[in-house]
Amino acid sequence: MKYCYEEGQKRTGHVFMGEEITRSARIETLRDTLLEAVPQISADRAMIVTEAYQRYNSETIYIKRAKTLAELLEKLPITILDGELIVGSVSDKLRCAHIFPEFGLDWLIEELDGNPVRPEKRPGDRYEIAEADENKLREITDYWRNNNHEYRCKAVLPEETHLIREMGVTDSYWLMIGGEGHLTVNLKRVVKEGLSNYMKRAKERLENLDLSEPSEAEQKPFLESVLITCDAVIKYAGRYAALAEKQAEETENPVRRKELQHIADICRRVPAEPARDFHEALQSIWFINLCIQLENNGHSISLGRLDQNLFPYYKENINSGVMRDEDALELLECLYLKLFQLHKITSWGNTKSFSGYQLFQNITIGGQDMNGKDATNELSYLILGAQAAIKLHTPSISLRYHDRISEKMMYAAMDVVRLGGGQPAIYSDEVYIPALVNRGIRWDDAVEYSIVGCVEAIVEGKQTGRPNGAGFINLQKIMELALYGGKDPNTDICLHPGKGSLADFASYEELYEAFKEQIRYYFKYQVITDNMIDMVTEKGIADPFVSCLVDDCIDRGKTMKEGGAVYDYCGPLYVGMANVGNTLAALKKLVYDERILTGVQVMHAIQTNYEDLTTVPSGPDIRKMLLDAPKYGNDDDYVDDIMVDYFRFICEETAKYKTTRNGRGPIGCIWQPSTSSVSSNVPCGECVGATPDGRKAGEALADTASPTHGTDTKGITASLKSVGKLPTVLVSGGQLVNVKVMPAMLDGMMTRKMVQVLRTYLGNYKGMHVQINCVSADTLKAAQVHPEEYKDLMVRVAGYSALFTPLDKALQDDIIARTEHSA
Repeated sequence: MKYCYEEGQKRTGHVFMGEEITRSARIETLRDTLLEAVPQISADRAMIVTEAYQRYNSETIYIKRAKTLAELLEKLPITILDGELIVGSVSDKLRCAHIFPEFGLDWLIEELDGNPVRPEKRPGDRYEIAEADENKLREITDYWRNNNHEYRCKAVLPEETHLIREMGVTDSYWLMIGGEGHLTVNLKRVVKEGLSNYMKRAKERLENLDLSEPSEAEQKPFLESVLITCDAVIKYAGRYAALAEKQAEETENPVRRKELQHIADICRRVPAEPARDFHEALQSIWFINLCIQLENNGHSISLGRLDQNLFPYYKENINSGVMRDEDALELLECLYLKLFQLHKITSWGNTKSFSGYQLFQNITIGGQDMNGKDATNELSYLILGAQAAIKLHTPSISLRYHDRISEKMMYAAMDVVRLGGGQPAIYSDEVYIPALVNRGIRWDDAVEYSIVGCVEAIVEGKQTGRPNGAGFINLQKIMELALYGGKDPNTDICLHPGKGSLADFASYEELYEAFKEQIRYYFKYQVITDNMIDMVTEKGIADPFVSCLVDDCIDRGKTMKEGGAVYDYCGPLYVGMANVGNTLAALKKLVYDERILTGVQVMHAIQTNYEDLTTVPSGPDIRKMLLDAPKYGNDDDYVDDIMVDYFRFICEETAKYKTTRNGRGPIGCIWQPSTSSVSSNVPCGECVGATPDGRKAGEALADTASPTHGTDTKGITASLKSVGKLPTVLVSGGQLVNVKVMPAMLDGMMTRKMVQVLRTYLGNYKGMHVQINCVSADTLKAAQVHPEEYKDLMVRVAGYSALFTPLDKALQDDIIARTEHSA
């Protein structure tokens, strides 16, 4: 059917591909309504889960989780907003965060008690909670105490892992109170076959099991859970069909009545059966996404290569005249607004590392096919156009670049980047595909990669969740430990004594080896921590619904955590990468090469936070010397060679380890590195004292693989050339680089120059990724003073965008401080 796109258009004042962007009255009203809504905490899910866990306590974890999801989909309130064309919400609250008590609840009760701060009084990412919801959550606290994922994880972890977190070296706490996520299920297959075919496959597998064989008998509860969950999701769609029919009967608007009747027909069909057109395909994808979000507390649940997977439906509808481009665009905009409604709350400590109300829901466009041909199509441009029109922080749009991508697509991407918010981020097939193949992924699967989370590439529908997204590793904290002989100056904890301190090292080689020795020790414990959390997840969470949507879980009769997926990878997130390189370079040059300073002098300077004026040279003088030393980001081989060498070392050290699925079926099972630090560079800096790169105690660390703020002083090309020297083919978990430019850099002819810079970096220099913030520091500072005037001001934080004004001020200041490149 055709919709009413032309009625009540509103101009946005922005231009995309030569035409002024407009929003229909429908989209404008929905967007304003959601943007004004305050995120709220709901107790609904927590109460239903508590009752279900008590009712099904004797069942296997697969059946318990499956029946719990079924009750959620049966009992949670549902709503259809006026004007919606894509339906399905986690709550009747406009922007709602449910609570997942089976993962952890104590942290929330502590925050409700004001420790460290109540959700509605947070410095950023605030959530309101009604008194009735708060009372309900307090009522169920006793049931979940010593009876959830957090407790089970803490019970099995070695004492050292808790001390390491206390020191601030690594942090995996978010995996104890949150879910896995970080995946894209086989949405293409669901849309093509429908859940009815998944149920058919599970039934056939069940009927053919030889229960006298223990390995096959073990598969029975999982396969039964597939039937329960798929049936529940189909019935959930039926609830929306009934609600749409009811609203159709009640409305006096004949146009809306016809829309609601059409929505009811769609919900009666998908996701149970194959989608027949573009609208049904989008609705099917949304229902699947929504139900995965309700099953599990993870984030980064993404939509894959939407332009490739849905293009046949779009093209057939356009060619037959059933749909116009305007209709397809409006449907995409409706989907984006549904994604914007989703929220999940975690502890304030974790939130500081994931700030911005962000669920990291990615849509990937562009790229190439398996024959190397540019895969960009008309739908690719519509997906970009929808982002230009909606201009909100979710979904994250990820553009796959390759050397044959058209100028038209690059300029279209710059049109959207110019609007602010760093959308789309750009990922290079020239590096990502070889990096994946290097880890054992077949070419025809690697070429189909899409992005989840910040920059993590995944073989959609065939890979276990969390290809990266293990704990954070604070590289500069490990460097600090090396400088202090293995002892943490903040806590006095010393788990791995070194062979001296900075005051004792006689050569750069001794310093470097001391750092590598600490890396080996703490990397090993990071693997221990995350693998043990994985073991607890496998036995205590299971995730039967999301697993059944990943190949080959049904055929193997296993969940993803048991080895059901075709591919399996995991890995840590590095924080403070540039700080380590700059520290090593400064000490090498000033202490060991030129002998201008001694290790004793630098040691005293950092111990006194560069504030001792009585020494010669003084603390401030020593700091200036260290700041003037070569810095990564200026195309200076002195420091860049050090960065390359140490970065190669940590990549290879990471890949020594295996995941818990090793030997159980999947290809890979390798730990792989990533430089996606999210927003953790700010809290990770709080526990690190002054360091020899000139950084003072407590200051934010460098984010991602980007140069330290303000130290890349020779322009954008020099900055990107430094990054391009890194051995990124080893970073199969994803490399992340932030670039901040003045808005004038994307005006007129400057856009052409920027495109040329990007092509050189991504192609010739084999850069893996880049994202561009195009908002001036002056605008950001004005938004801090008058937040009410900048409600939809968007910025790129790390591998994701966020609305600027709800961010914690410490993170706002960090974004403002990033080097701002000009023409």
